Amino acid sequence: MVNVAFQLGDQVNEDLEFSTNISSISYDSLLIMGMGGSGVSGDVLSLLSNEVSSKNIIVRKTYSIPEKILEKRPFCLFISYSGNTEETISGLEEAIKNKLDWAVISSGGKLIEHASTHNKEYIKIPQGLQPRAAFGYLTQAVCIFIDKTEGTDYLKDVRNAGDYLNELLSEKADSQIFIDAKHIAKEINKKTCVIYGGTALTELVASRWKTQINENAKSKAYVGSMPEVHHNEILSWDADLKASKSDFVLLFLRDNSEHSQIKKRFDLSKKLLNEKVDILNIESKASETTLSKVMELVLLGDLVSIALAEELNMVPEDIEGIENLKKLLED
Repeated sequence: MVNVAFQLGDQVNEDLEFSTNISSISYDSLLIMGMGGSGVSGDVLSLLSNEVSSKNIIVRKTYSIPEKILEKRPFCLFISYSGNTEETISGLEEAIKNKLDWAVISSGGKLIEHASTHNKEYIKIPQGLQPRAAFGYLTQAVCIFIDKTEGTDYLKDVRNAGDYLNELLSEKADSQIFIDAKHIAKEINKKTCVIYGGTALTELVASRWKTQINENAKSKAYVGSMPEVHHNEILSWDADLKASKSDFVLLFLRDNSEHSQIKKRFDLSKKLLNEKVDILNIESKASETTLSKVMELVLLGDLVSIALAEELNMVPEDIEGIENLKKLLED
C-alpha cells in the first residue's frame, strides 16, 4: 500500500479517458453521489465548486434522492471506482427513472455500462486498485469535470500539486513527509485518534484521515469541526481525565487561510486541553492552491495510516470485514 501512496502525484498526471461532450453539460444545481474512497472525490468537487460558483452543490452518500431534490431537477454525477457500488447504482437508477440528466466517473462496471447504454458522458479511470488508493485518479477526474463545465483550470492546479508531491517524495521512504508520518503514527499507536478541522478544506481532509486510519490500520478514529466542538465536545475531555490522557490523541489539522477566530479557538483549545489529552498540530506546508494543500495533507494522512498499520501489525490491504458485510447484504 505504501508504494501506491507514493504514486499519488503520478496519478494526477496520467491522462484519463473521457467522453467528448462533457463540455456541453450545463446545470444550475449539481447532485453528486458516491461512497467511501470514491465519495471523497465528490467532497473535493464540492470544495472546488464553492470557490468559483454560486450554483447549488449537493453531496449525498446514501441510496436515494429525496423528493425535494428531484423537484429541482439537478444534474447528477455518480462516482464509483468499481462502478458497482450498491448505493450509487441505486441513486443512478432513481435518476434514470425520474429522467434526470447525469454523467459518471468510474473505472468500469455498471456505471460505465449504463453510460454507454444511455449515451451519457463519462470519465474513465484505470482499474486494479482499491477505491481509496485511487484518490489521485478520482481527484483528477473531478478537476476535468469542473474545468469542462465551469471553464476553470483546476487540472493545471492538480498536476502542479502532483509535481509538488513527487518532490516531497523524492527520497521515497527517507523523505521528510514519510518520517513525519511515522512520528505521528508512533504518537497515535494504540490510542483512539480524534481529528479536528477548522475550514471546509481541513474538514474534508480530516474525514479522509479518519477513513484511512479505519481501513488501513483497522483503528478507531473520529472527526470534529472547529468551532462546533466548542459548543459541545470540549466538555467531553473532562469526563475521565485518566482515560483521556491514556486512550486518546487529538490531531488539529490547520489551514493558513482559516478565520482569525478559528485560529484563536485552536490555540485556546491547545492551552485548555494540553493537560487532558496529547495534542498534535498539523499544517500543510503548501501555500499556493487549495489542491496543493489538499493533496499534501491527504498524502500525509495516507502515510500515517500505513505507518500506523505497521505499528499495530495490521495489513492495510485487508478489507475482509467489508467484503463479508457485502456478502451478507446480498443474501
